[in-house]
Amino acid sequence: MLTSNRIVLCLVILFSVINPAQLENRSKTASNNDTLQCSGERKSSFLWRINTSPPSYFFGSVHVPYTRVWNYISENVKQAFMRANKIYFELDLTDPYTIHALTTCQLLPRGTNLTQVLPRGIFNRLENHLRWVRGEMDSWLTPDQRVRGLHPDHLFNAITANWVRKRPIWAMLMVYSLTPSDIASRGFPVLDLYLAQLANKYKKGKGAVETVEDQCGPINGLSLGQVVFALNQTLQEQEIFRSGVTSPVYTTEKIVNSYKCGEIDSFSMFSSEYSSTVPLLTPKSGLSKEQEQISEEINQYFKDHLINRRNKRMSSRVIELLLNNRGQSFFFVFGAGHFVGNYSIIHLVRKSGFQVEEVGIDDDLDAWTNSKYPSGYSMSPGRVAGTFHDLSDEEKTKAFLQLLQHQLKVEKERGGNKKSTKVNELWQNLPAPDLYSNESDDVNAVRESVKIWY
Repeated sequence: MLTSNRIVLCLVILFSVINPAQLENRSKTASNNDTLQCSGERKSSFLWRINTSPPSYFFGSVHVPYTRVWNYISENVKQAFMRANKIYFELDLTDPYTIHALTTCQLLPRGTNLTQVLPRGIFNRLENHLRWVRGEMDSWLTPDQRVRGLHPDHLFNAITANWVRKRPIWAMLMVYSLTPSDIASRGFPVLDLYLAQLANKYKKGKGAVETVEDQCGPINGLSLGQVVFALNQTLQEQEIFRSGVTSPVYTTEKIVNSYKCGEIDSFSMFSSEYSSTVPLLTPKSGLSKEQEQISEEINQYFKDHLINRRNKRMSSRVIELLLNNRGQSFFFVFGAGHFVGNYSIIHLVRKSGFQVEEVGIDDDLDAWTNSKYPSGYSMSPGRVAGTFHDLSDEEKTKAFLQLLQHQLKVEKERGGNKKSTKVNELWQNLPAPDLYSNESDDVNAVRESVKIWY
């Protein structure tokens, strides 16, 4: 069961990709019905300050209805949001094109449905489980939802619409969204969308550092065998719960509780340096060697595609925005899992030369100072600390071309023909083009497939 749990948790913590049915906003009233169980005082604000002038900020979000966590977000986070000129997200969930693309990325190729790609036994079990959920849905709605006009049949149909055309991975995620806890939260926008709506309300600049292809590509990239394996585990788990043998443990509930408690260490299992000793990642006892291998392959795939590659891409775009927009304050809203580990976005942005430090829950933004650097210390605007060797391959090429253009201009003005030693040194350090890059092939393949689906 643990592999399927990991897929769901990765999406909750790392992705904006969600069921478009979750984007309904029918109330602005926050819910206080959740029971909070913290091991101590709240520890993290999930807010980091970047040393631009004026300051910019990173904020770690979680992709759940905002009513579940809003009252627990510290006031300085909300102040930083209001002070920022531009709010950037992984994806802009207020953009109709984004929602359309998120919907189409979940679908199988035209003319194909789940009966053609899933083993008959698994398809029948999936169909039976959905039939059971439909019968239980009426008892899962809260009195508040009924007052607001939510009907169980309407909600079920909205969540499961066209489910036989969904890719197996999205069918599995759909099953995980059909729990009493998740159903009780429906009718409210997820935290990312709520902040995007606030950005629109206050007429702030808004943007995204990823495309739908960036997010859907890795999710849809799992092999059919891996997804069928995870879906089978998911159905086994739900069948055990339905039989009453065990009580359901909703993984989203654990994430929400940890988030409200500010327990950022709880998100470290999703960093690129996670350990196999973490219970969530340990293969379920009783699996065959072949099944254990599949489980490990999925874990490795997540580590590479859902964390490492995305962190590199997102941090590169953050750095570009900061360098090219002097005098602007940014508020970056990304999944909290992107801010933990040695290869987190924070680590990569710091490596480029920016100072990034966590802001405490009770810190006053006006009085807040960076404890790691002397008062008054700041980088020159638009200048990154470090050496040429610290740049990425793309940045090295860009820097070399800029220097070459400048050098040719200077030589032309001086009338000299002598080659620059500095230019030659940089040329020797330029990365060789990788003509067989798997990442480029993956991106191109996803882009073409998305065009076909449209």
